[in-house]
Amino acid sequence: MSEIVDELNPTQLSDNRNSDSINTPSTRDLQNIPAAHRLNGKNYLKWSQFVRTFLKGRGKISHLLGTGPKPGDPRFDAWDEADARVMSWLWNSMVPEISDTCMFLPIAKEIWEAVEKTYSKVGDAAQIYEIKTKIAATKQGGRSVTEYANLLKILWQEMDYYQCFQMKCSTDAALMKRFVEKERIYEFLAGLNGVFDIVRVQVLGKEDLPSLDETIATIRSEESRRGVMVESQLVESSAMVARNAIIKYSGPSQQPLGETEQTNASKVTNKDSLWCTYCKKPRHTRERCWKLHGKPPMSNKNSTVQNGQPKGQGQAHMTSTQSGDEVKSHEPDKLNREEIEKLKSLLGALEKPPETGPGYREDDWTC
Repeated sequence: MSEIVDELNPTQLSDNRNSDSINTPSTRDLQNIPAAHRLNGKNYLKWSQFVRTFLKGRGKISHLLGTGPKPGDPRFDAWDEADARVMSWLWNSMVPEISDTCMFLPIAKEIWEAVEKTYSKVGDAAQIYEIKTKIAATKQGGRSVTEYANLLKILWQEMDYYQCFQMKCSTDAALMKRFVEKERIYEFLAGLNGVFDIVRVQVLGKEDLPSLDETIATIRSEESRRGVMVESQLVESSAMVARNAIIKYSGPSQQPLGETEQTNASKVTNKDSLWCTYCKKPRHTRERCWKLHGKPPMSNKNSTVQNGQPKGQGQAHMTSTQSGDEVKSHEPDKLNREEIEKLKSLLGALEKPPETGPGYREDDWTC
């Protein structure tokens, strides 16, 4: 039996050592304190919460409360050693300018109380006024509903810390808690963007206001729904733009005709029934035959300027033959004498002022 006990003792001793190491802040923990949690004089609320949570998890919260064994107790020496480690941890959790003021205090409890008296500002009217001003000025703006709600929650938590109410009974405490919650619902709804007016009216129209968390969840659901609707509208708009682009650039055969194009198309269709008795060609009559009357000058609204001269002046008249959709033009170097004479007469006619009357367009005289 003694051999079994001797074999178990080393295991029990190792378990005790492991439990002591778990409950004792290590050097690595002291070196890995986030910079945002180091006490700098302006973040006492976050620093104190971080310290209490860390030491409570390590079983060392009694060093801050002063509830450890007194001198003369057999456990005092071990507790005093642990208290020295807590003191070193507190020094390392502060910026040097603050830790230097606490360097010669004897125990961790005195360090904790000195810092609390200097930086806690509990009940400070100026601090409470500053937080209330921030809450009133906080609006959603370009933030999401979640970001806006989280920002207000941080300010509300600071307000709860600096403005502490002590109720005499549980009924008063419950009434006060509900009153504060309603005030925060109003503050949250007042800072929302105008797109949530409908949901805001629905929440305020209820006979019994929902809780703060339920109100935030309702607004977040509306934000998600609006996001889905906007996304679907963007998809439909993109599809419409792509469809119009395909119609625009796919060619004239697929592009819908406008009012002007339909009028011109009807003109072209009507000309197919015309016939010239002079040149024996379709799509015009004898009164508008270029071979008989010559090509008329362009009207002012349709004329363009090229190289400083109106288009159509000084250009040689070239007879053309048309068969179906193909038009073949005579080249200038193949003109015979008769055609040259006609060209001279045409040039002389162009130099004369046009007769008064309705103007003709170029396509009305096409042979």
